[in-house]
Amino acid sequence: MAFPGTLQVDYATGYETTTAQLYPVGQRAESPDGSIYRYCLMGSTVGEANKLYQGAATAVTNWTTQTHTVALAVGDTEISFDDGGTPFTVNQLAGGSLLVEETDDLGHIYRVKSNVVTASTETICQLEDGVTVQVAVLVDTANVLTANLSPWAEIVITPATTPTNIVVGVPRVIVAANAYGWIQSRGVASCLTASATLPGNPAIVSGTGGASGIAASQSANITGYVGRAINLGIAGDFHAIYLQLE
Repeated sequence: MAFPGTLQVDYATGYETTTAQLYPVGQRAESPDGSIYRYCLMGSTVGEANKLYQGAATAVTNWTTQTHTVALAVGDTEISFDDGGTPFTVNQLAGGSLLVEETDDLGHIYRVKSNVVTASTETICQLEDGVTVQVAVLVDTANVLTANLSPWAEIVITPATTPTNIVVGVPRVIVAANAYGWIQSRGVASCLTASATLPGNPAIVSGTGGASGIAASQSANITGYVGRAINLGIAGDFHAIYLQLE
């Protein structure tokens, strides 16, 4: 079933969770007040409400900068990815992407519709409808691919150290491990805060897991802007924030 780019939903939708998948992961929805949500798959740990979440960590062994093993021709609708023994499950890459890294290959990125698992280390990825390979890529040790899950698949709470993927939003309710729900990316929300962020001031990813913080605490490793504080933050408590993650 096809869905529109943005679903128009009621206010209750942001609180819904299910064990069965109802929409494509990453589906965008907008409530009457303009708040934006994304349909997400929680990671293997039970979720926590009103805390910052990010996509699954991208630095997975054998999923990054992998030597290309099957030549690509212009017009191909499938790409074979050598997972090096760190296998994907069926359709784990759906909604994700394959990046052709080398400059000679023009750095093309392709959205994945589905994937199958083979008996070898090759994961066969079907590209999204209408997406085809744009530049031929030969098999060569210099030609490498990187596979990334959808940013809204297998989401995890932002770590207390440097984020390992983009921040995607704040869930309004607890989402069970490996279950589906909605994560808010724009609009008025509640979020754990690690500092006394002043009303109207920018809020960023802090050094406290799942919490936002005051922009003055930015460092080389913690710079992710998430929105603006609505009321004065009290460290360790929740405050109102206007999320601006999209």
